[in-house]
Amino acid sequence: MSKRIFIEGSTKNELSIIAANDNRVEFFDFSINQAKSKKNNIYLCTVSRVEPSLQAAFVDFGFEKKAFLPFDEIHPSYFKIPTADKEISTTNNELNGDLDDEKANKKNFLEFYRKYKIQDVIKKDQVLLIQIIKEERGSKGAAVSTFISLPGRFCVLLTNNSASGGVSKKINNQNDRKKLKNIHEKLNLPEGMSLIIRTNAVGAHSKDIENDFQYLKKLWTEIRNETLKSKAPKLIYELDSPLIKVIRDLYNDSYSEILVSELDTYKEFKKIEKKFMNSHKSRIKHYKEKKFFLESHGIKNPINNLLNTYVYLKSGSYLVINPTEALTAIDINSGKSTSQKNIEITALNTNLEASEEIYKQIILRNIAGLIVIDFIDMVSNSNNFKVEKKMRTLFQNDKSRVQINKISKFGLMEISRQRVGQSIYEIFYNECDCCKGNGYHKTNNIIYFEIISILRKIITIPDIKKIDLKIDDMFLKENDKEIKIRLKSVMPKTIKLNYIKEKQFQKIYEFSEDIIEKISKNNNIIEEKTIVSKENDNEKSYRRKIKKKTN
Repeated sequence: MSKRIFIEGSTKNELSIIAANDNRVEFFDFSINQAKSKKNNIYLCTVSRVEPSLQAAFVDFGFEKKAFLPFDEIHPSYFKIPTADKEISTTNNELNGDLDDEKANKKNFLEFYRKYKIQDVIKKDQVLLIQIIKEERGSKGAAVSTFISLPGRFCVLLTNNSASGGVSKKINNQNDRKKLKNIHEKLNLPEGMSLIIRTNAVGAHSKDIENDFQYLKKLWTEIRNETLKSKAPKLIYELDSPLIKVIRDLYNDSYSEILVSELDTYKEFKKIEKKFMNSHKSRIKHYKEKKFFLESHGIKNPINNLLNTYVYLKSGSYLVINPTEALTAIDINSGKSTSQKNIEITALNTNLEASEEIYKQIILRNIAGLIVIDFIDMVSNSNNFKVEKKMRTLFQNDKSRVQINKISKFGLMEISRQRVGQSIYEIFYNECDCCKGNGYHKTNNIIYFEIISILRKIITIPDIKKIDLKIDDMFLKENDKEIKIRLKSVMPKTIKLNYIKEKQFQKIYEFSEDIIEKISKNNNIIEEKTIVSKENDNEKSYRRKIKKKTN
């Protein structure tokens, strides 16, 4: 089998990255220059607001939305506290510089932060060097940290955090862990820094790991120098460009070649390769033929298929994938899959087949957050366990952090997956102007009801002689007769209803702000009269009771 990476397009416009095993697509990434990912980028920023109630700060890093900076993500070196206290913090951090001592590190870390309040140690307009740890989504701004980490091919350099480091916990093999720990101990780490050896380092030569570490040290020096001569807010360094991620996170010895369609992308990619893999023989090739870049290698561009709600399986069953703001729901339907006489065996085989496709779709679409899978119901607990085991085995290869729950009595499995970059829906879709993303629009009857309800309020306002109703021209054209019959039934002859035709995407209809304001004032007057009337009634009732008692 031949494994290859295909890079089509340019970083200046659209760039498509596909990793394929023979003609089977195993990885897909698509980026648009105008919508670049900010994740892991390093910025020089200023504190725009300190929020004591949240124990967090909001920082200006050059974009409209301010970023969210929790107190425990601020390095003590930024605190306005005595130098001696900062030194104590550094000493405590250095006592347990290994991932295996994570609980002790966390305890020391939290104890130090409990001594202070953010409003006492961080001030408005203070300049900080931050890294984006979570991108902005919807109305939420980005989440950031002052603990800067620089990922390489085999290592992650924690530039100002000596409380962590060692070998990644994802590496379970004890022989691999021992070998990598020995390599880690021989590296000459600068004071105040720590290093995590990544899973990619398993099987790598010690010299390659050391070269990666030296590259990250040099990169940190460049970042510091750039920071010292910069004025906030400013982008200091872009760590996660699509081409960097290919070299750092995707490319390994199992790939026979990387084919690049555009010459400018090829040249840029070669420069990045030289930084990360200077000692390796290059496998990057420029594909000079202008036509059929993917097709000539038997690869189909997966974009169209990945946007489909329905995904059909070989057995005849299919998946239904529905992303929402809260979660992504994946439903499994048996469809035409009825080859087995036993219903339980059919359900098990369909669920196992679906598990592989679900994993593939989650990776290719980059679905993250909460994922709920509705498996076909199975009676046997052992069959449920087989499906759970299959899912856990598949997600062992996922670079994102994943939590997989057991199948519930309702046949539902919950998966929580770390959000890394944008999903395919965020890249390719904009929110619908008509339904604002909920997938529904109001029926004609409810629109008639709403308009009539507002008209009934308007006609109670004194001195109203004309009402302007802005209404969608297409809606009026299609329902002209019905609308006029219904509205005429509530309108007095003394008031004229004037239809103003215009494009109304979401609301379909609209009354003027002046009219809405008059309705509000009129409602207030009516409410006040009602209250006065009730008070008068209560007073009369009270007087009648007193009169009865005296008699």
